Parts: sequence; C-alpha cells; structure tokens
Amino acid sequence: YNNAGFIVTGFFHKTPLEKWMANLECNATAQVRITHHFVTKMVDKSLKGAVVFTSSAAACMPSPFASIYGSSKAFLSAFAQNIATELKPKGIDVCVIHPSPVASRFYDKADKIDLMDFFKQFSVEADELPSEFSKAVGRSVWKDVGPTAIIFRFVSKLIDLNFMGLLMGVLGKHLPDYKRYA
Repeated sequence: YNNAGFIVTGFFHKTPLEKWMANLECNATAQVRITHHFVTKMVDKSLKGAVVFTSSAAACMPSPFASIYGSSKAFLSAFAQNIATELKPKGIDVCVIHPSPVASRFYDKADKIDLMDFFKQFSVEADELPSEFSKAVGRSVWKDVGPTAIIFRFVSKLIDLNFMGLLMGVLGKHLPDYKRYA
C-alpha cells in the first residue's frame, strides 16, 4: 500500500525548485521504486496480492498553486493503470484510490489556498478509506471516493482536459489566490 505524499503550494516560478523536486520524489518517484521492489519479489515468488496507491482528486483537474502535487498524482494514476495491465495476468491486482480531500492534518503546513479550503468542506474521513480500498481491489483500477473526486471525474468526462487547462489559464488571474500571491 503506497500512501506517501505531501503538498507544496505556491506559484511554480516563485517556489524554489528543490521544494518541487522533493514533492515529486515523494509523490511519484519513490512510489515507483517501492512498487518495483515489492512487485518484483511477488512475481519472482508467484505470489498473488494487490498493490494500492493513494492518488487524489487533483489528478483529474488542473491544480493551480499546487502544480507538482496535481501532476504527480496524475502520473501515479496513469502509472497504476499501466502496471495493472501487466500484473493482472500474474494474479496481482492494482488499484489507485482518488479520495476527495481527506479530513486530516495533511494541509496544516500548506499555504492558505481558497480553492483547497472550498473543497475541504467536502472531505472524507480518513477511517472511511480502508473499507473503500477493500471494496475496490480486484473490481476496478481507479476508485473515486467522496464528492470532490466523483465530481472532478464527471467534469473531466464532459469537458476536454485541454479546454479545461485553457479555461483555467484565462480565469486563473481572477482567483483570489492568484491575486493574493502574485
């Protein structure tokens, strides 16, 4: 079970590259390394089982002021989907969970971001997640949990991601967060 992750917030160009790279290492690269280590052992020993990742609703939408968080979670979701096709025939299920914001201390050290505060109103309780994981493994590769994740995925089916990115680029400068940190 891969649950490592943290969020760095702020404008991409104003935040030191080292902070972004540490965020990318934890949220994506380290999970690839850990998964490779354990999956190799499972396959070598013909063990059946599951690999579960915690991604985010942010994987499905542009994430202004948290660019590496959103993009690293999108990578993690795509990575899980890709290895699922390789591992299923070997008896290893892969599932990536996209929770809505989780009611936890996850955001305690992040800058105040109005968009995050808005979506935190629809957070899911951390103790709800294990049962959601259990229900999803073997049944789906992607599992959305909570209203934010479900709505984000629904919107991504209705509106092309390219268009969404263009729209956010045009409207972004009008967001209170943009004005506050510009």
